[in-house]
Order: sequence, then structure tokens, then C-alpha cells
Amino acid sequence: MSNYLFIQSQDPFTETSTSNQYRLAQDLLLAGNTVTVLLVQNGVMPARQKAISKEFDALLNSTVVVIADKFSLQQREISNNELKNNIYVGTLEHAIDALLAGHKVIWN
Repeated sequence: MSNYLFIQSQDPFTETSTSNQYRLAQDLLLAGNTVTVLLVQNGVMPARQKAISKEFDALLNSTVVVIADKFSLQQREISNNELKNNIYVGTLEHAIDALLAGHKVIWN
């Protein structure tokens, strides 16, 4: 099986295509792949505790690893204690590491 990294830069509340990306990540996971989602820019918006996104929340209830970019969170004044459970805070370094390791990267 393969390792996938989704880099999600879009807000699911304004970009409907993000729901499809979340479902694709879930489908790849169910097919036996390893899946990580890195939230950058406006992609961090559904990570807030009070945000409701059915497809995003399904990712958090699976074994998909979800990482929110620290810089993107800071720019949007979202603190770590405002994040939903099962979200890690990281940096774009995760994307570089995945590329160097040969992971399949999908940027949205």
C-alpha cells in the first residue's frame, strides 16, 4: 500500500471541493493506505472546536493523521487549546519530509 499526504489549503465552508478531498482521504485509508492531512492557510478553519464539517470530523474519528500548520493557526489567531481532539500542530516541514520519503502528495 501507499503513503498519502493531503495538503489542504481551502476552507470547507467556502470551497465545496474540500468535502470531496476529505472523502477521498477516507477512501484511501479504507483501502489500506496510510493517510496524513496537513492543514495550511484557510484549511485550518474546520480544526476549531466549534466548527462543524461532517466530512472533516469523520477524518478525526478515523486513523487519518491530521496536522494543522502552526503558522497558519497563528495568522488566524487560533490557539492550540481551541483545536478539536486528534489534531496535531506541526509545520510545513511535514510536507517536505513526505516528498523526500516518496509519499504521494495531493495539494488542494
